[in-house]
Amino acid sequence: MRSSRAAVILIALICAGCSMVLDDNSPVFSAAPGKYDYLDCKGIADRTASNARRAAELDALMQRANQGAGGRLVSNMVYKDEYNSLQADQIALRQVSDEKRCAPDLKALARTGAIAPMH
Repeated sequence: MRSSRAAVILIALICAGCSMVLDDNSPVFSAAPGKYDYLDCKGIADRTASNARRAAELDALMQRANQGAGGRLVSNMVYKDEYNSLQADQIALRQVSDEKRCAPDLKALARTGAIAPMH
């Protein structure tokens, strides 16, 4: 009984360690190089908006899961990997957008709160 409980805890800790936080300087990228090179600027903007919506959904689900007992573990096991993958895709999309010199979609940025109206 004791060894099976220890095994379950060990497996949970290993799985929780698989989910890492990604930022712009993170050496871990799950987006393949060149994954979005085929997209034009409109396609990049559409994919960026779609990823942002899904990331917001996952963030809300993780926040809700973290409120319950054992929720952080469930959140990390179920949602965190997809969330990290979306973050890596967003970084790749931003890089491709910069390389193609795409103009930012100001309406989309205003909807997400990234920029505020100037009046």
